[in-house]
Amino acid sequence: MTGPHRPAWAEISRGALKRNLRRLVNRARPAQILPVIKANAYGHGLAAVGRLLQAEGVFSVAVALVREGVALRFEGFRGRILLIEPLLPRDVPEAMKHRLTPQVSSLEEARRLNTTARRAGLTRFKVQVEVDTGMGRVGFRPEDLLRDYPRLVRLPNLGVEAFYTHLATADWSDGAYAKKQIALFHALRDKLAPHSPADLPAPLWHLANSAALLGKIPGTQGDWMRPGLALYGVAPNPRLGHALGLEPVMTLKASILQVKRIAKGDSVGYNRTFIAKRPMKIAVLSAGYADGVHRSLSNKGSCLVRGRKVPLVGTICMDMCMADVTRVPNVKAGDVAVLFGKSGRASLPVEEQALAAGTIPYELLCAVGERVERVYV
Repeated sequence: MTGPHRPAWAEISRGALKRNLRRLVNRARPAQILPVIKANAYGHGLAAVGRLLQAEGVFSVAVALVREGVALRFEGFRGRILLIEPLLPRDVPEAMKHRLTPQVSSLEEARRLNTTARRAGLTRFKVQVEVDTGMGRVGFRPEDLLRDYPRLVRLPNLGVEAFYTHLATADWSDGAYAKKQIALFHALRDKLAPHSPADLPAPLWHLANSAALLGKIPGTQGDWMRPGLALYGVAPNPRLGHALGLEPVMTLKASILQVKRIAKGDSVGYNRTFIAKRPMKIAVLSAGYADGVHRSLSNKGSCLVRGRKVPLVGTICMDMCMADVTRVPNVKAGDVAVLFGKSGRASLPVEEQALAAGTIPYELLCAVGERVERVYV
């Protein structure tokens, strides 16, 4: 088939992705970039994005899961694949088999990796050490790493390739907390440096996410910088997006299945959450919460129909949602509605839709379901 198999699809612009990549590469220099393409490349398609990055000369990426890394290997990605989620014991052999680079967050994890590497006949299997400088998630606590690092680097079958941390508030206008994290990270690196083996290269480092890269936060330009959301044309904070002119990569589209007229007093959708106050014309769209149209957009969100912004009305269903097209002429079944992205000269940013849903753009992009076909243009 030449078109999408289902009447709801996500249109992915290769051109916009390439241009965003080049802008971020230039922004990061002299550091390299290590794009984050976990969660199906934030909904944009892991395999396609991985292939494009490699074709554009990017040979280091980050994912969360072993299966994401394995999928990239099957797609022919030859470079470094960093796993930024700790490995479960059952996943260690698979990670080593496919030359994935694990992060370690504890001495126990490092010892487990060392044992598996020894059994596999691997020496100096590369790992990266994550430090929890204030995110409160995974990673060594600084005091634990100071205690355990001398023992970690003596494990004969592992080699520490890099240190990194994750900034919790890099997109805030108040940079005080980020500065604390950055200072703690660099102080820790200085204290650990004397313990690194003399016969191995000094560990690399990285801590810049999209917000730090776009905002050029001092002290974050390491050996790599890790753009995630920015690669897909969305800024973590609106004030950060204008400097580079990032272009949204995804447009979520749905076909109009039916157009019907309803009378004053008629209801739309489950639980009668919308009652018509006048005669109206309603379009039924072929996308619902199973496709990534959050139920919280019920009676709050919008879409574009024939280049006009119209409200979503009624409760979002699993497979469908409804829009008020009373003031849009000539709407008919088969027309295309845009749930975020561009329609001709009109635009409905995913940030605006996320605000209406009471969430963040990351979640809307990642929520675009598997049955929504990605169409690359």
